[in-house]
Amino acid sequence: MTNFRKSLLATAVLLAAGVASAPAQASTFASAILDISNFRLLHSNGTAYSTGDFTILQGTNDAHATAALNGMFANGTSSIPILLGTPNVNHQCKGAPCPGLLDNDFSHFASPPPVPGTFGYADQDLTGASITINGNAAGAHARTRADASTALNAIASGNSDVGTSTTFQFTLGAADTMTVSFDATAFTQAYVSPGSTPDANANARLSWSINIVDLTTQGTIFDYAPGDLNALSVRSRTDGSPGLLTYTFATAPGVPLTKVSPLLTAGTSYQITIQHNTLANALQQELPEPDSLAVLAAGMLGMSLALRRRKS
Repeated sequence: MTNFRKSLLATAVLLAAGVASAPAQASTFASAILDISNFRLLHSNGTAYSTGDFTILQGTNDAHATAALNGMFANGTSSIPILLGTPNVNHQCKGAPCPGLLDNDFSHFASPPPVPGTFGYADQDLTGASITINGNAAGAHARTRADASTALNAIASGNSDVGTSTTFQFTLGAADTMTVSFDATAFTQAYVSPGSTPDANANARLSWSINIVDLTTQGTIFDYAPGDLNALSVRSRTDGSPGLLTYTFATAPGVPLTKVSPLLTAGTSYQITIQHNTLANALQQELPEPDSLAVLAAGMLGMSLALRRRKS
């Protein structure tokens, strides 16, 4: 009887030690930031297109920023005609507390650990234009960010984008190619703390593309999605492969990303679409401390009942 009691007590001590030594909580974090600057659409001679080069020029600049935490959302959107202005969606956050970032702050957090809190966050800003409008020099500047952080059990995400969809037609006799030229700075990061339980994960990615469609044939005649701003930017961590992964990319000074379209003919209607997106999500589902204590209490109760049965 004495040996049996000692065995039970030893088991209880080991169980308590296991609960005490387990991580109080895990953490996950993901961040994605994309900055596109000096974005221009250029003639074959290197000068920027202007409103005078088109007989038809109409479209919109659209943007949104969405933050989410445990199924609760904060969302901002804006849509403005391309000749009237550019959208600037206020930063969005769901968290307690939200990080102390000002609107249009696109600097990245210090690398975890520790993670900066429990929240979903997103922000967007667009200024300038890709062509000369009303005498203003061409050069658009688009920035987006998305962050997700879980210092406590949570599901968090951020998503932000800015895009332009424009229908245009060149003036008669003005057939030409269209060169896309811009500078870019990209950052993605994913982190899962060691010892996280199954299902913990963090993911961050960017996507950027431009395409031109012939509206008569509905065929895509030009498509550009540089890998540095798409597939190469994806960063992911899970409980099976914890730690920190970071991706950075920046064009060298004076060496922008460029690509030249095929010849675009006069009298043909085209649609040009630009998409710019950042996405981050983070998840952890740890056993909360009260539940851990409840498991321990249930085990101790079971041992106590077993002792009483042995006595009887």
